[in-house]
Amino acid sequence: MIETKRINVNEYSDQLIELSKIWCKEDITNGLIPNEISDLKEPCYAAFDGSKIVGYIFGHFYDADKKINVIKEGSRCFEIDELYVLKEYRSQNIGRKLFKVVEEEVNKEAEYITLPTSTKDYKKILHFYIEMMDMTFHSAFLYKKMK
Repeated sequence: MIETKRINVNEYSDQLIELSKIWCKEDITNGLIPNEISDLKEPCYAAFDGSKIVGYIFGHFYDADKKINVIKEGSRCFEIDELYVLKEYRSQNIGRKLFKVVEEEVNKEAEYITLPTSTKDYKKILHFYIEMMDMTFHSAFLYKKMK
């Protein structure tokens, strides 16, 4: 049975860094590089299969500035920096459970949850966040390499 709980990133840094390396090797996210300990943020929540972390989510709080025109300036927000689940554990609602535990916890302090994404499978990620997690789509940054 998979258990989700808040963790101390320093205590679990080796496992979290190893998971980020596995994520990079999957080549499913544009521009992703492996985490170093300084990249890990709290609050951080992990999904455990026994003592093994099989997924994690972390982010940070911030106050919205006027660059985000759909969120009132000064609104307290929580940005999800990373959400990852090992490939062999996907489609078991682990990502949903991690998102929901963050949603419950940050609701005490934040008005909004925000999320930038660089996935290569935009259809899947939009389905997950919009259809399953009830987020709202705001914008997209598209590019075409010319040389």
